[in-house]
Amino acid sequence: MKRQKPTFLFASLGLTALLVLALVAAGCTGTGQKTTPPAATQAPQAVATAAVVPQSTAPQAQGASAPAAIAAPVSGEKQSIRVSGSTTVLPIAQKAAEAYMAAHPNADIQVTGGGSGVGIQQIGEKTVDVGMSSRELSSTEKTKYPGLVKSVVAKDGIAVIVNRANEISVISADNIKNIYTGRITKWSQVFGANVPNTNQQIVVIGRDSASGTREFFDKAPEGILKGAVPVKSMLEKNSNGAVTQTVAQTPGAIGYVSIGFITADVKALPIWYNNPNDAIAPTAVNVKSKKYPINRELFMFTNGAPAGLAKDYIDFIRSPEGQKIVSDEGYVSIID
Repeated sequence: MKRQKPTFLFASLGLTALLVLALVAAGCTGTGQKTTPPAATQAPQAVATAAVVPQSTAPQAQGASAPAAIAAPVSGEKQSIRVSGSTTVLPIAQKAAEAYMAAHPNADIQVTGGGSGVGIQQIGEKTVDVGMSSRELSSTEKTKYPGLVKSVVAKDGIAVIVNRANEISVISADNIKNIYTGRITKWSQVFGANVPNTNQQIVVIGRDSASGTREFFDKAPEGILKGAVPVKSMLEKNSNGAVTQTVAQTPGAIGYVSIGFITADVKALPIWYNNPNDAIAPTAVNVKSKKYPINRELFMFTNGAPAGLAKDYIDFIRSPEGQKIVSDEGYVSIID
């Protein structure tokens, strides 16, 4: 029995050696797979990385630190600006924005009103990109917002309008002033005026304090009141359109609006100073020649010189195509 022990020992050693060799071989095969991945597993990773480069780097393209390879804006990148302010400039701005966006699908131009005062404040505080105004900056605004730069986009006149039931055909500048300061309260006190089936009471319609049109009408040398205080009973409206609508619906009313807001529902009165026969109508032709006395320029303000989409948009309005929009909307082109 003792002779059989070596045989069993050798057999066990042989089996153990075979197992060790098998394990070593298996370990070498696994190590080879980790350190040398097949080319097929690398290709999808490289393609995926290339696909996300434009998306992840697009916002940086406008920055100075953007890599040179992606410095230009990515094709199809959306650009947007916000425009606010004067309700006089509003129709021009809206139509021009529509035309510009139709030709440039990647541009988004958001236009809102609020009045010249609102537009100047918002561009001054940099909450919008362009501020619309129907008046110049006040001395206070020039001090508060020294970086504002104006661009003239159109010319305009301020028309005095009455209800179509009123038989008046012309009105003197003095009578307008006396009506708006409360010295005249009845149409029977005004030369040539009569409103049938009424007590002849004048309903005075004006603009709110944020309005550039009111600022010009009240205080400008070319305006009517020239610094006089409007009557307290004046009904204040927040837009040209609201004034036109109220006058159209109120037989005894009088109001003032941009010539771009004269409609067939109201009567725009020629104004005279010395002789009724010399009354001048508020037409585009008379505004352009400055024959009509209450004339002004319309502006768009930017913080510093216009740049980027804001510049392109303003340049478009000032171009022949943009000035056609100005004329079509009832205003006066800046192109002679």
